[in-house]
Amino acid sequence: MIRTERVRGDSLNMRTTIALVVLVLTSLPLTVCAQERPPSPEARRLSDALAELQKSPDDSAVQEKYLSAFPHAYKEFLGLFGYHHELYDGHNFISFLPSLAKSHETEVGNLLVQLSKDAQKEADAPSYLQDATATYASQYTKTFATLVNRLPRKERANLIEFLADVENHSAYTEYQDAIDHLKNLGQIRLAKELEVAREKRSRQPQG
Repeated sequence: MIRTERVRGDSLNMRTTIALVVLVLTSLPLTVCAQERPPSPEARRLSDALAELQKSPDDSAVQEKYLSAFPHAYKEFLGLFGYHHELYDGHNFISFLPSLAKSHETEVGNLLVQLSKDAQKEADAPSYLQDATATYASQYTKTFATLVNRLPRKERANLIEFLADVENHSAYTEYQDAIDHLKNLGQIRLAKELEVAREKRSRQPQG
């Protein structure tokens, strides 16, 4: 009797194991299909534009095509470059932007300011956006100031807070360069706002 029950128990365990194996195997195609989903039109368009830009980095028309394909709203930016999204973390795409300002100063500045006015500091893509915007501000300060001065007060304050949100400002030379250049241009108010934001950030806990 004991042996019969043991055999029945072994048989039940075997059937359970087989069922689990079958379940795992049948779910694999679904997982593969999810991983092989075709990219969205936006991701495909931007990826193609980047590939073309890497081949012809000095072609003005190619640069314009890239800037047109790049997301112009922060929600769209996160929709492509955010965690678990198609083009995460977006470094190769974002890092190209400041270099395009040589031929497209206003367009690049407007793009960076419009994204940064709604941005919040996070790892990866938002951090790269912060770097790109600070770099632009330090190199094209006059245009940067013009664009920031057009923002409503709340958006202006958010952009400044976003740029200031760095733990180690001693290594953040672009930020100080932007302040120095603003003062030289007579943009004292904006320079002071950047200084105040940096001081406020320095009083916050590290990490």
